[in-house]
Amino acid sequence: METEFVLFDFDGVIANTEESNAAYLEKALSAFGIQLTDKDRNALIGTNDKTRIRSLLSRSSVRVTEEDLANKRRQVGNTYENSCIRPFPGVVSLIQDIRGRGIKTGLVTSTSTRLIMIALNRMKMTALFDVIVCGDMCANGKPDPECYKTAMHYLGADPRKCIVFEDSAVGIHAAKQAGARVAAYRGSGIPQDVREADFVVDSYEACRDMLDGIIQGRMKPCT
Repeated sequence: METEFVLFDFDGVIANTEESNAAYLEKALSAFGIQLTDKDRNALIGTNDKTRIRSLLSRSSVRVTEEDLANKRRQVGNTYENSCIRPFPGVVSLIQDIRGRGIKTGLVTSTSTRLIMIALNRMKMTALFDVIVCGDMCANGKPDPECYKTAMHYLGADPRKCIVFEDSAVGIHAAKQAGARVAAYRGSGIPQDVREADFVVDSYEACRDMLDGIIQGRMKPCT
């Protein structure tokens, strides 16, 4: 079945934000004597899980509320507003190529609307997406499929005609549960479990060589 819709995650797929996000979070948490482990960083990739945040806050020797952390995070800044954020090499031209074929595109992310719109505007990418669904637009975050189902609903998309570019295990699972085929992007350099994906893409330049096969349904999924 040919592809009529292509959806993209943002963090680790459009821009290499994961390490920067962890650094900003760790800077805020350190004000309360909390340090992130590698396991913590990996668990936070691809999701905005309040349960994990509460668990991190419980490590402090003093009582810290989510509001306390939010205030501190506003003080220390964030990747989307305060860093030199850039899209991954080749992703803009890839999306332009996809749209040039008459295929609709969407952005589906766990990050808040305000921060995503700031980042997209800074990178001049806002007009590249027909639909944008952010974390604060949905009741349930990834790995729940709600965000992808919402984007598909707005697009009027048959899930079987959708391909999703994701990088994290939770994001891949969400897209698969929504009924889409998934291309796992590994260009961020952060090792992640992508076994549930249908395809693996190491760079967007390489992806252009396989794009026709994926879109036309001729390329067989990974086994």
